[in-house]
Amino acid sequence: MPDRTERGEVGGASPPSPTERFSIGRYLASQRELRGISLDDLSARTKIPRRNLERLESGAFDAQQDGFVRGFVRTVADALGLDSREAVMRMVAEPAIGDEQLILRRRVRIALLGVVVGGLLLLVLGIGLRLATRWIVEPAGGPPDHVFRRDAVRSLADHERGVGSGHAADAMDR
Repeated sequence: MPDRTERGEVGGASPPSPTERFSIGRYLASQRELRGISLDDLSARTKIPRRNLERLESGAFDAQQDGFVRGFVRTVADALGLDSREAVMRMVAEPAIGDEQLILRRRVRIALLGVVVGGLLLLVLGIGLRLATRWIVEPAGGPPDHVFRRDAVRSLADHERGVGSGHAADAMDR
Protein backbone atom coordinates (compact mmCIF):
# COMPACT_ATOMS: atom_id res chain seq x y z
CA MET A 1 0.00 0.00 0.00
CA PRO A 2 1.49 3.40 -0.94
CA ASP A 3 2.37 5.93 1.77
CA ARG A 4 -0.11 8.77 2.17
CA THR A 5 0.69 12.10 3.77
CA GLU A 6 -1.79 13.92 5.99
CA ARG A 7 -2.96 15.90 2.94
CA GLY A 8 -3.63 12.68 1.05
CA GLU A 9 -0.70 12.83 -1.37
CA VAL A 10 0.72 9.53 -2.40
CA GLY A 11 4.46 9.04 -2.35
CA GLY A 12 5.59 11.31 0.48
CA ALA A 13 5.87 15.03 0.96
CA SER A 14 9.03 15.73 -0.98
CA PRO A 15 9.33 19.26 -2.32
CA PRO A 16 8.50 19.67 -5.99
CA SER A 17 11.34 19.53 -8.47
CA PRO A 18 11.71 22.44 -10.92
CA THR A 19 10.11 20.42 -13.72
CA GLU A 20 7.14 19.45 -11.53
CA ARG A 21 6.68 23.06 -10.48
CA PHE A 22 6.20 24.17 -14.05
CA SER A 23 4.18 21.14 -15.21
CA ILE A 24 1.12 21.15 -13.04
CA GLY A 25 -0.69 18.92 -15.54
CA ARG A 26 1.90 16.16 -15.21
CA TYR A 27 1.75 16.42 -11.41
CA LEU A 28 -2.06 16.20 -11.29
CA ALA A 29 -2.08 13.31 -13.80
CA SER A 30 0.42 11.32 -11.72
CA GLN A 31 -1.58 11.93 -8.53
CA ARG A 32 -4.80 10.86 -10.28
CA GLU A 33 -3.19 7.68 -11.63
CA LEU A 34 -1.67 6.80 -8.24
CA ARG A 35 -5.14 7.00 -6.72
CA GLY A 36 -6.63 4.87 -9.51
CA ILE A 37 -9.16 7.50 -10.59
CA SER A 38 -10.14 7.59 -14.26
CA LEU A 39 -10.61 10.79 -16.23
CA ASP A 40 -14.34 10.05 -16.52
CA ASP A 41 -14.64 9.71 -12.73
CA LEU A 42 -12.69 12.94 -12.20
CA SER A 43 -14.88 14.69 -14.76
CA ALA A 44 -18.00 13.54 -12.92
CA ARG A 45 -16.59 14.69 -9.53
CA THR A 46 -15.45 18.11 -10.74
CA LYS A 47 -18.07 18.83 -13.41
CA ILE A 48 -15.17 19.77 -15.71
CA PRO A 49 -15.47 18.32 -19.23
CA ARG A 50 -13.12 15.43 -19.98
CA ARG A 51 -11.47 17.26 -22.91
CA ASN A 52 -10.49 20.12 -20.56
CA LEU A 53 -9.05 17.66 -18.05
CA GLU A 54 -7.07 16.00 -20.85
CA ARG A 55 -5.74 19.39 -21.93
CA LEU A 56 -4.83 20.24 -18.33
CA GLU A 57 -2.94 16.97 -17.85
CA SER A 58 -1.18 17.25 -21.21
CA GLY A 59 0.33 20.58 -20.18
CA ALA A 60 -1.72 22.83 -22.45
CA PHE A 61 -2.43 25.17 -19.50
CA ASP A 62 1.06 25.09 -17.96
CA ALA A 63 2.09 28.38 -19.56
CA GLN A 64 -1.14 30.11 -18.46
CA GLN A 65 -1.37 31.12 -14.84
CA ASP A 66 -4.57 33.13 -14.96
CA GLY A 67 -7.52 32.79 -12.60
CA PHE A 68 -9.40 30.44 -14.92
CA VAL A 69 -6.60 27.85 -14.94
CA ARG A 70 -5.97 28.29 -11.22
CA GLY A 71 -9.64 27.50 -10.63
CA PHE A 72 -9.27 24.29 -12.66
CA VAL A 73 -6.21 23.30 -10.66
CA ARG A 74 -7.92 24.02 -7.32
CA THR A 75 -11.01 22.03 -8.29
CA VAL A 76 -9.02 19.03 -9.55
CA ALA A 77 -6.70 19.10 -6.52
CA ASP A 78 -9.67 19.16 -4.14
CA ALA A 79 -11.30 16.26 -6.01
CA LEU A 80 -8.07 14.25 -5.71
CA GLY A 81 -7.75 15.02 -1.99
CA LEU A 82 -4.73 17.28 -2.42
CA ASP A 83 -4.07 20.65 -0.82
CA SER A 84 -5.39 23.07 -3.45
CA ARG A 85 -3.19 25.97 -2.29
CA GLU A 86 -0.07 23.84 -2.58
CA ALA A 87 -1.13 22.66 -6.05
CA VAL A 88 -1.56 26.27 -7.22
CA MET A 89 1.83 27.14 -5.72
CA ARG A 90 3.38 24.32 -7.76
CA MET A 91 1.86 25.90 -10.84
CA VAL A 92 3.13 29.43 -10.24
CA ALA A 93 6.63 29.81 -11.63
CA GLU A 94 9.25 31.31 -9.37
CA PRO A 95 12.18 33.24 -10.84
CA ALA A 96 15.35 31.22 -11.16
CA ILE A 97 18.33 32.08 -8.98
CA GLY A 98 20.09 33.62 -11.97
CA ASP A 99 17.09 35.89 -12.52
CA GLU A 100 17.22 37.03 -8.89
CA GLN A 101 20.89 37.92 -9.27
CA LEU A 102 20.16 39.87 -12.44
CA ILE A 103 17.35 41.74 -10.71
CA LEU A 104 19.63 42.54 -7.76
CA ARG A 105 22.41 43.76 -10.08
CA ARG A 106 19.94 45.91 -11.98
CA ARG A 107 18.68 47.46 -8.74
CA VAL A 108 22.23 48.18 -7.58
CA ARG A 109 23.07 49.82 -10.91
CA ILE A 110 19.95 51.97 -10.77
CA ALA A 111 20.74 53.02 -7.19
CA LEU A 112 24.34 53.84 -8.12
CA LEU A 113 23.18 55.83 -11.13
CA GLY A 114 20.79 57.75 -8.86
CA VAL A 115 23.61 58.60 -6.45
CA VAL A 116 25.90 59.78 -9.26
CA VAL A 117 23.18 61.88 -10.90
CA GLY A 118 22.20 63.34 -7.51
CA GLY A 119 25.83 64.23 -6.77
CA LEU A 120 26.26 65.91 -10.12
CA LEU A 121 23.06 67.90 -9.62
CA LEU A 122 24.27 69.07 -6.21
CA LEU A 123 27.63 70.08 -7.70
CA VAL A 124 26.00 72.07 -10.49
CA LEU A 125 23.61 73.68 -8.01
CA GLY A 126 26.48 74.64 -5.70
CA ILE A 127 28.51 76.18 -8.52
CA GLY A 128 25.43 78.03 -9.77
CA LEU A 129 24.68 79.44 -6.32
CA ARG A 130 28.30 80.52 -5.86
CA LEU A 131 28.32 82.33 -9.20
CA ALA A 132 24.92 83.90 -8.54
CA THR A 133 25.91 85.24 -5.11
CA ARG A 134 29.19 86.57 -6.46
CA TRP A 135 27.34 88.35 -9.28
CA ILE A 136 24.70 89.80 -6.93
CA VAL A 137 27.02 90.84 -4.06
CA GLU A 138 29.91 92.29 -6.05
CA PRO A 139 29.24 95.21 -8.36
CA ALA A 140 30.09 94.92 -12.02
CA GLY A 141 33.39 96.81 -11.63
CA GLY A 142 34.67 94.44 -8.99
CA PRO A 143 35.56 95.15 -5.37
CA PRO A 144 36.73 98.68 -4.43
CA ASP A 145 40.50 99.30 -4.27
CA HIS A 146 40.55 100.68 -0.71
CA VAL A 147 38.26 99.60 2.02
CA PHE A 148 37.91 102.02 4.92
CA ARG A 149 36.72 100.40 8.05
CA ARG A 150 35.41 102.29 10.98
CA ASP A 151 35.13 100.88 14.47
CA ALA A 152 31.65 101.86 15.57
CA VAL A 153 32.28 101.16 19.28
CA ARG A 154 35.46 103.23 19.37
CA SER A 155 33.73 106.06 17.54
CA LEU A 156 30.90 106.01 20.06
CA ALA A 157 33.32 105.94 23.01
CA ASP A 158 35.32 108.82 21.54
CA HIS A 159 32.15 110.74 20.92
CA GLU A 160 31.04 110.22 24.54
CA ARG A 161 34.37 111.47 25.83
CA GLY A 162 34.11 114.47 23.63
CA VAL A 163 36.90 113.61 21.29
CA GLY A 164 36.06 115.00 17.89
CA SER A 165 38.32 113.23 15.45
CA GLY A 166 37.68 109.69 16.60
CA HIS A 167 41.36 108.64 16.53
CA ALA A 168 43.12 107.28 19.58
CA ALA A 169 46.26 109.33 18.89
CA ASP A 170 44.26 112.55 19.01
CA ALA A 171 42.71 111.52 22.32
CA MET A 172 46.15 110.97 23.90
CA ASP A 173 47.37 114.39 22.91
CA ARG A 174 44.70 116.15 24.93
